[in-house]
This record gives sequence, structure tokens and C-alpha cells, in this order.
Amino acid sequence: MPSPAAIKYFNNIQNAEILRKGVNDPRFKPISRVKKQIYYHASLAASVATWDAYINNIVRDFFEVTFDPSISKFHSLHTVAKSIAEKALKKFNTPNWENTRNLLFQHIGYDPINDWIWLNHNMGVQQVKERLNQILKVRHSFAHGFAVPAFSWTQTNAGVVRLTSMALTENEALFKHLVKQTDKGMKQYIDTIYGTHLTW
Repeated sequence: MPSPAAIKYFNNIQNAEILRKGVNDPRFKPISRVKKQIYYHASLAASVATWDAYINNIVRDFFEVTFDPSISKFHSLHTVAKSIAEKALKKFNTPNWENTRNLLFQHIGYDPINDWIWLNHNMGVQQVKERLNQILKVRHSFAHGFAVPAFSWTQTNAGVVRLTSMALTENEALFKHLVKQTDKGMKQYIDTIYGTHLTW
């Protein structure tokens, strides 16, 4: 069973998918390339926002499931750590590879680096890191009015830089994979360190 954070993620990622798929809805035909890009940009922004929300929520889920008021010394430390984590979450607005990993490790103690590989797509740690950071750079560029950077997935064979449905689908699949792997790794970490048996 997924964590509460993952359940919210899988419910909300549908918004990004609706925006992406809407471009090819025959009811909207004809649609210009400019309008397609607007939809695709919105879809990518929704994917990133949903990933950002998942990370925020999984940190909060961690503190929820590790809360034990029966151990007074632990309860005091837990309260302080949770307060510090909440402050960090308020400043957390760029969920790239480094920032996300640092947030999880520094405030929970869980390092996702070994979980963030994607063997089915032949993507090791470095490749996942590069793709996630590229996604954040693309989101940042159009959010601030800059040209979309040229990466292998943002340009056509002819060298035209633009987002495509295929690239967005790949990004959505990467985020879904990261959510599942983070959930799995976090559960294992909590069960091992805290001696619990989570249902997610």
C-alpha cells in the first residue's frame, strides 16, 4: 500500500496527464503549436508541483508515523526535529535532485540515492540526477520567461527546441518511479531504524 503522500501524488498527477492529453483531444482541433506548448508547459509545471508536494508530504508522513509520546526524551527530540523540518519545507521550492536528497537526508536521515535508479530504463544514479535536474531547469526557464533549454528530450531531430507529449510522458513515468521507490525506501528505513511495521 502506498504512503498517504503517494496516494495524494497519484491522485494529483492526473492533472498533468489531463493537460498533456488535452492537446490531442479532437475537440480542440485545430490547435496551433504555440497553444500546444502552453498546454505542455502547464503539464510539466503540474508534474513538478505534484513531485514537490509529494516530498513535502512524505516528510510530514515520516514524523506522523515515528511519533511516540510514550518515550518522553524521544518525544522532545522528535518535536524539535519536526519543527526544524517544517521550517525547511517552507523554504523548499526547487525539488531538484540535490535539494530533494539533502532535505530527506538532513531532516529524516533517509538517503534515497540507492533507491533513485531506474533499471528498467537503463538509468543509473547519474542519469536520473541529470534528467530530474533538467526537468527542473526547463520548468524554471518558462516560469521565468526564458527560452527552454536544449536537452535531448526537449528538441526534435531537426533541432527545434520544444516540449512533446512523448517527453512529458517519460517525465511523468520518471516521477512515478521516484515516488514508488522513495516510498519503498522510506518504509524500509523507518521499519529498520524505528522497529515499526508500516502498512505502506
